[in-house]
Amino acid sequence: MKSNLNGNGADHFHNLAYQDQLNLIWQQGKLLEARRIPGFWLHLYAINAFFVEMWICQRKYSVNLVRVLANVDELEPYIDKVSLGELFSDGYNTAL
Repeated sequence: MKSNLNGNGADHFHNLAYQDQLNLIWQQGKLLEARRIPGFWLHLYAINAFFVEMWICQRKYSVNLVRVLANVDELEPYIDKVSLGELFSDGYNTAL
């Protein structure tokens, strides 16, 4: 996946404060899939031209980690569950 270098891309997202990252996810992100690993729910969001994974503690119901998926290989756990066609029909421009 290519990073979007404009003001709406992954580079801009990395430069935001943590709370601003969360706000951007909740305001502009599209939840694609949720999966569970021991102790956490992992939510995959599409935001503009990149994907973000949010790690939510199952015990505390708090967000412990937000990370941009930097390459296609990181999407592997989600590929069989997510229809990327939905993104294109909703006007998202993903760069895979």
